[in-house]
Parts: sequence; structure tokens; C-alpha cells
Amino acid sequence: MKRANNLPWWKRVFTPANIVSVAAGVTVFILGRIAWDTNQGALFSAIIAALVTGVVWLTWWSLTRVPALDSILDTQRLGTIPDHDSSPAPTLIDSGSPSSIAYRDTINQLEGHTRGQVLLVSSPGPGQGTTTVALNLAVAATQEGRRVLLIDGDLSGRGITRFMSTGPEPGLTDLAQGKATLGEASRLWQLAEHTAMPVIPSGSASEDDVAALQGADLATALESVTESADLVLIDSPPILWSETPRVLAEHADGTVLVVTEAAAGSTVGRANDLLDAAGAPVVGYVVNRADHLSFWQRPWVRMLKRSTTAFALIAIIFAGYTGVDLWDSWRGVERQGFDVSAAEAALPTTSTPPVADVVVEDEGDAPLEEVVIAEVAPDEAYRSFLLIGGDQVAGAADVIMLLVLPSDGSEPFMVSLPRDLYLPNRCTGDYSRINATIHGCTAVNGPTLLALTVEDFTGISVDHFAMFDFDGFEEIVDSVGGVQICLDNPVRDAKAHLDLPAGCINATGEQALAWVRSRHTEELVGGRWRSMPGASDLTRNQHQQDVIIELFKKLKTFNSPSDLTRKVSGLADAFTLDDQLSLADAIALGWQMRDVSLDSIKRMEIAVKLARTKEGRSVLVPTIPFDEMLAEEYPHLLEALTLEDSGRE
Repeated sequence: MKRANNLPWWKRVFTPANIVSVAAGVTVFILGRIAWDTNQGALFSAIIAALVTGVVWLTWWSLTRVPALDSILDTQRLGTIPDHDSSPAPTLIDSGSPSSIAYRDTINQLEGHTRGQVLLVSSPGPGQGTTTVALNLAVAATQEGRRVLLIDGDLSGRGITRFMSTGPEPGLTDLAQGKATLGEASRLWQLAEHTAMPVIPSGSASEDDVAALQGADLATALESVTESADLVLIDSPPILWSETPRVLAEHADGTVLVVTEAAAGSTVGRANDLLDAAGAPVVGYVVNRADHLSFWQRPWVRMLKRSTTAFALIAIIFAGYTGVDLWDSWRGVERQGFDVSAAEAALPTTSTPPVADVVVEDEGDAPLEEVVIAEVAPDEAYRSFLLIGGDQVAGAADVIMLLVLPSDGSEPFMVSLPRDLYLPNRCTGDYSRINATIHGCTAVNGPTLLALTVEDFTGISVDHFAMFDFDGFEEIVDSVGGVQICLDNPVRDAKAHLDLPAGCINATGEQALAWVRSRHTEELVGGRWRSMPGASDLTRNQHQQDVIIELFKKLKTFNSPSDLTRKVSGLADAFTLDDQLSLADAIALGWQMRDVSLDSIKRMEIAVKLARTKEGRSVLVPTIPFDEMLAEEYPHLLEALTLEDSGRE
């Protein structure tokens, strides 16, 4: 019979108990996710599902395990022989081995709880180790000082006869047929210098084993032996496989039944009934080749192992499903090419900027070409992202915002670039409003040219960009459930379709868009409408930053993985991203932003003054180089550059 632990791994893993318990756990997890669609709900559902998996397995195991042999045989266990020895006769090799000790304990139990003198040693079927048990029980009893006779009654297997190597003839069959005397059929097996044990081998071969054992002389011989022997053990073939045990049972007082842990209860029960009917009832049983039940094999430990495995399996499957769903949503995001380095090489340099065609009110201001170009900060000192809000009707960028995350853990900062900021344009070779660069240039698309213009002005390389139009902005705000806008007074702007009450409201996408676009904001004070103080492009920048930060607060938190997937899916139709931003980069950015307090983001304000071109267009002229502003707040960004330059010298 094949041992359970020798089964192929897939048969041990894909058992009915494992399959049913895992299916129950997965079902509970799915129901839990439907009921609690939150991060905590997902964790709680996974824990409950893991526990259900373990409990279902333990229940299945309890209901289907092999019944206790005590209840089947209505007798006691005489001993348990461990499966530790490779030798068939451990009692001869090492008297201190676990198996030898187990055999001695079994003999003591046999003598203390049975009255039989002639006992069969049999089993329900082959592979139970009956011959090994009979041999070692006889040796152990002899070593303990008992007078024991061992008889090889297995005429087909002849295990004891072969082990002794003394030849089968004359033996048991010859004794039964009167062809040999008891003395002639016996062999004296010298176990030690002063210890010997008589053994009767199987005897001459016969075509009919049953007929060979039915001679009258066998009973006479056994009767004479019992007068001087303490115990006679007859090694018998399996009761369910041979008729020989039934013949030998006529001469026995009872049977020691040998079984393994894998023996089926029904088979053991049938063997018990046949031996009882044959006149040699089972007086006790021996569990042979028993595995020691280690800590990890205990049922409750096995249950916990399955619960832990189920938890890990559910987590892996759920994470995989969420990842695939997230990747599918990510693929729906529109992309545009983005290679600022290639654009910089293709377009003229701004190392000597053109002269701005503007008229300023204060003639004492420094010339424009000497103040707008910043020193370049080292790329490795930060990561930067350009947020672009486009006006499809006007065909220009209405929101231009740069978010910078220093690599050293310093507080991030955000700077809004007014759309009327008047800067050198690499494409045209002169000056233009920064929002006009969104139109792009030959072989350079709009976002790339705008990013290059931002780099020229700030000295900060742009790593990635995200672009949306106003319809998309409304979708984004609505997809996160709105953003909070707080006002001291009611405000309105007919051109921007703005109409908001005083106090804090959860603004819809339409309301938030009107608020960030308003350039002619009025507020109701004392029952009269008046222009809101400070209403300008710079005020709009402040509003934009407020709303963007509120939006970030909503986007950086998600209640569950499915909520994250829904947010990404909702943003997919609203945003256009650069083709250099991978899903892994986006996840890393999102994870980094989770640890950032958005209220702590510094908001840098560009120093500008109002001017006009000779054509009469209003523009905003920067008055201080951006790197000077940056040095005040983040001196280390430029210190790294200084060290690089000194190293080159």
C-alpha cells in the first residue's frame, strides 16, 4: 500500500478538503468585498476568508478521517512502531533504538492484557509489515527472558525463513504432514552468546497451502510446545488475501493484528470479523510504520497553515486582479510624445535672449533680457511635474503649474506661471506669452515646447507633464466627489459663469472651473457688489493652486483598491500624459505623495509687473530671475550645481 507522504505533490495539494476549503474562503472574500468596499474591508474580508478556509478544512478532515481503530476492533492498541529503522530487525541491531523500545513495550502490553499463549500475527492486507512485527516481537520477548517459539506460517512469502537463511525444509508443512518431528522441523537461532530462540521455517513447498497445514500432527506439536513455551507467535499472511490464516486460526488462541495509519476502517473491520469467525479473535492491534506526529502535523497547526496560505493566495490573486484592472485603465490614458532634450537641440538657444518688445512704466527696472534666464539646477536634486490646463476655445494654455519634489526630502513647492508671462520663445525667436507656446513648433509638439520654455525660465528640468482641458477638469473634480472652496463673501463673474455663496462649499466641477477661470470676480459686501480686491491673473493662480491642492487631497487617498482603479479609470478620459511616465512611475509618485502633507507644500510666487507690448497687448514681465527666488527657499538645489561647476574647473 502506497504511503500518503510518498504521493505526488499535486495529489497532496489538490485534495477535496483543500479544494472545498479554498473555494469556501474565496466565496467569503468576494461577499466581504461586496459588503465592505474599503481598504479595511478588503483586509477584514481576507482575514475572515482565511479563517473560514481553515475551519472548513478542519471540519472536512474531522468528518472524513480514518475512524479510531479502538472503536472498530473493540480492543486496545498494544503498541506503535515508529517508521525510523531501515533494518527489518532493529531489535537485533540496536536495543536502544526507538523501534526496539516500542517492540519491548508492545510485548509487555501483550503479556499484561492477554491470556493467549499461541497467537497469530496477521494483517488485513499486504504491505503492513506483519513479518517484521512478528520477528521483532519474538526477538524482544526472548531478550526479555521469555521462552518464545516463532513459526513462519506465511507459506507464500516465507519472510522469516528467508531472513534466517537456513532453508525451508523441513519445516511447518513437514511437521503438519508428519514428515518431520518437532525437533527436526525446528532451528535454534542464536541471538546472543547466551540467548537463543527456536524457529520453525515454512517447510516444503506445496501446490495447496491449506491442505498442507491440515495434518493432525500440527495440533499435537503445538500442544507439546505450549507445555514449555511462554509464547508461540505464528507469522501469518493477510487474512483478506489468503485462506491460510483461517487454518492456522484453529490452533491459535487469538490474533495480533498489524495495521498502518493508512489502513481503511472498512478493511480492518472485515479482517476483524473473519478472524473472529475463524476462532482467533483479535486480542490487540499494533500500528506499524507510524510517523511521529510533529508539531507541524497536528490538526490545528495544519488548519492554521491552510489559513495562512489561503490569506496569501487571496492577497496575491486580488492584487493581480487589481493590477490588471489598473493597467487596463492606465492604457486608456491618452499620450503625447515628450523629449525636451531633443527639442532643445532642434531649436535655437536662449543663452542670449532677444530683446523684448515691451513698454514698462518704470524706466529703472532692469532690462528684461538680463533677468528672465535662470541658472540650471541639477536634475538629480528633484523630480518635477508640469500641469497644463488648456482652453480648447481659445487654443491656449490657461493653467500652467509646476510641482517640484526635492530628492532630499525637503518640502515640495508649487509655482504657477501666469498665462500672460512674457518670455523668450525658442520657436519664433522672439518673445511671446507663455501660454502661446502650447501651439508647438515644427517637429516639436505643444507640451514639449511649453515645458522647454518653463525650463528656460526656471532652470528646472521638467520630468513629466499632465494636460487637461476644461471639460476634463470638470470630470476630474466630479470624479472625486468635488473639492472644498471657502469664501468670506458671495462672489460672481458673469464671463466665467461664477456664482458661489459665502462659506465653505463642496464645489462641483463646473463651480470649481468657474472659480479658477474668473478674472473679473465681484463680491457682495454690505449689500452691494464690488470688484474683489486683487482680482488678476495672479489671484487666479492662487485660486488654481487652492483647487489643485484640494484635488490632490482627494486623489492621494482611496478607500479600496477598486476605488483606486475607478479613480484612474475616471482620470483616463480627462488627462493627456507624456509618453515617458510609466504606470510604475505613477504608482511611485502616488505613494510618495501619500506621505506628503499637501498643506505644507510651499507656493512660490513669481515676481512680475504689468507691461504692454508696442502693439498694445497686456503682458506680465518677470522682474527677478527665478533662480534667485529658488535660492532663498531651496539653496541646496543650486549648491549642487556650484559644486559640479567647480569640479569641472
